[in-house]
Amino acid sequence: MLLSDSLTIYSNLSRQLRSHAIAASLIVLCCSTSVRLFLAWRADPVEMVNGAIPDSTTYLTPAHNLLEKGAFLDAIGRPEIARTPGYPAFLAGIMFFARNDLRAILIIQAATLSFGVVILYWFARRILPPPMAFTGALIAAFSPWGAVLAGIPTSDGLFLLLLILIFFVMKLTEDGHASRLLIGGVFTGLLTGAAVLVRPLWPLCILVPGALLYLHGPRRKGVWLLLIVTLALAVLPVELWRERNQREAQFSQLSDISGKTVFRYLAARVKAEANGQDRHAASELAYGEERDWNLPRLEADEERWKQAKAVFREHPFLTGYSFVRSATEHLIHPSPDVLRPAKLSFHGDLVTLALLWGGLLMFAYVGWRPIAHPKSGDGEIDRRWLSTLLFVCLVLTFLSGISFGAGSRLRAPMEAIVPLLAAVGLVRAIRVFSYSFSSYKARKNPAFVAQVNRN
Repeated sequence: MLLSDSLTIYSNLSRQLRSHAIAASLIVLCCSTSVRLFLAWRADPVEMVNGAIPDSTTYLTPAHNLLEKGAFLDAIGRPEIARTPGYPAFLAGIMFFARNDLRAILIIQAATLSFGVVILYWFARRILPPPMAFTGALIAAFSPWGAVLAGIPTSDGLFLLLLILIFFVMKLTEDGHASRLLIGGVFTGLLTGAAVLVRPLWPLCILVPGALLYLHGPRRKGVWLLLIVTLALAVLPVELWRERNQREAQFSQLSDISGKTVFRYLAARVKAEANGQDRHAASELAYGEERDWNLPRLEADEERWKQAKAVFREHPFLTGYSFVRSATEHLIHPSPDVLRPAKLSFHGDLVTLALLWGGLLMFAYVGWRPIAHPKSGDGEIDRRWLSTLLFVCLVLTFLSGISFGAGSRLRAPMEAIVPLLAAVGLVRAIRVFSYSFSSYKARKNPAFVAQVNRN
């Protein structure tokens, strides 16, 4: 009877959320926007640019030059090759309306990127029962790590939005006929290419078509055309940008940021581990060594890779260890620095955020585990889509192993999957606790005990 009551409450909540989708979406949007706008409003943009987030100038400068000069240039007027154009172009679009008011720029960005949580909710409604989808959206809305990304001048927040949008479009076209499937492939490919131009993680061009093949199966009609279209349109903007770099700067790669990161961070960490040094000190030495080279950008990039590969060949096992350790640190670190831009740091913030992030990961694990009784009333959970999203997000996060010390920024993709898995685990835990508590109260009732004794 108690289980029946619990299932009735859950079913009623599911029905309400299903029939009031617009109202639920507006609630998610209000929660997402309020948190992100508050954090963006509290932050000191000058302090972020001058110290807290030093990478920010490498995005703001080409964005300003794109708007004022109509060219994608770095701080000294050369063609920009370190940063891909996606995020600076997005910033330039905001600057067109906000001009040089950096606070207004970041507030507009935060408001825009708030819609990513709503899109995540729309996606979640198609793969999870309504209560779990709604809970996952609220977790994503209030996640401090995801919320901060929306209001800082780095590419991570926009990349997260595009990643969510890619999977939402993929899901929308899953059950359509061949023409709809093809249209979905066009948009999925273009969004994938755009995401790579926001954050130059080119393996995404392979991961997305691979995800499509897994989700649709190799025997579905039109799936191979879908893959060809998706892959071609994902690679096209990336190759066009490579061609631009070759033409404008005689640099044939998508960006030189990977070479800089490998040399300054991964190779530096390997040397530090091998020699018993501090990894941050080793990284600073690598920066100083680079400045002394005085080489053209192409030759400097080749020199970085040459020296880094020499270190990796000398210490292959230590390289693998350092890479995995850095990626794992990004994945599990509570990253209390997210509170600093908004001046919300407090004594014990590390422990508090560690408990919060650890709790989310624990509930995510509970949500990921298959339940023993599929008919227990959870509702339909599409584990194929959860598995695919989890795999893609984990791969993108583990690519961050070439760097270190960047905290939650480099696990931005996990903000798309951890809230959903945590919601499944949390709702399950609440229902189990509610049932257990109700059973305990019932057993304290003498009439209930007498009935059990008679039976």
